[in-house]
Amino acid sequence: MSDKHILILGAGVSGLSTGVLLLKEGFNVHIWAKDLPPNTTSNIAAAFWYPYLCNPKDKATEWSGFTLRYLKQNALNDPNSGCITRSVTEVFDKKVGEPWWANAVESYSRPTQDKLPDGYIDAYQTEAILMDTTIYMDWLLSLYKQLGGTLEQKELKSVDEALAGNPIVINCTGLGSRELFNDERVYPVRGQVVLVKPNGFEEVIADDEGHNNLTVIIPRLNDIVLGGTAQPNNWSLEIDPKDTEDILRKAKLLSSAFNEVDVIGQKVGLRPARDEVRLELEKFGDKTVVHNYGHGGAGYTLSWGCANNVVQLVKELQ
Repeated sequence: MSDKHILILGAGVSGLSTGVLLLKEGFNVHIWAKDLPPNTTSNIAAAFWYPYLCNPKDKATEWSGFTLRYLKQNALNDPNSGCITRSVTEVFDKKVGEPWWANAVESYSRPTQDKLPDGYIDAYQTEAILMDTTIYMDWLLSLYKQLGGTLEQKELKSVDEALAGNPIVINCTGLGSRELFNDERVYPVRGQVVLVKPNGFEEVIADDEGHNNLTVIIPRLNDIVLGGTAQPNNWSLEIDPKDTEDILRKAKLLSSAFNEVDVIGQKVGLRPARDEVRLELEKFGDKTVVHNYGHGGAGYTLSWGCANNVVQLVKELQ
């Protein structure tokens, strides 16, 4: 089989983004995935551009910067993409230095304390892009198909199934890599969110390290996502009423706009965390697997940058 034929494992944001860029480079791309949109972990995510729970920092800065530029050039002006510009503010209980991701953005600011919620001392603020996953994943899948990509629902029991007849396989299985590639370094970080009706609040605000952590408010196009949790090694996909109560309580502390809310839904997803993103080649005889997983809480933020890196590695194999 021609080495212009690529098989991708996984149909979340990483698999589809990688597929799109490979198709644009003239490759023939097919996807196998246990779950297809709208039933992927990526569909559950409340995605906005912000590097979170991802390493190594130098590569994450490079990948996230590429993604931000790519979204501005290729998605932001497309009304079907679900992408909008939002001000993103991360608040802190103490004075902080320069954000480690500073080189990924054109600029950022430090709001004065009087502009912050009660009890906070410092903050980072930047203009970034929110990807409304209820729309963005459909747009991404449509783009993939328009470019000639194909996909099918298929759960693998062994990587040998993928390598049979496919000289190059791209692994974007996230947590699936724990079993498929025996990688115990990838583990779940459980996230639960509450969806509420829009109330006019239009900025993303997050507390990851302060006294209300983890709290995030994400105004999307048709709802507002309130989060959340970051529970390592918790595999439960069930709604936890105690988490719901905690999420609603802490949202009020970030903004009085959420003293009264109209809850319209709740979701749980498992972030595929790892001590660092795995983006590298692995040889299986004369076959090659290109790994692209372990993005933690930054799957969307790193998506196009990592996809571009995968394309570079694949082209080097030609």
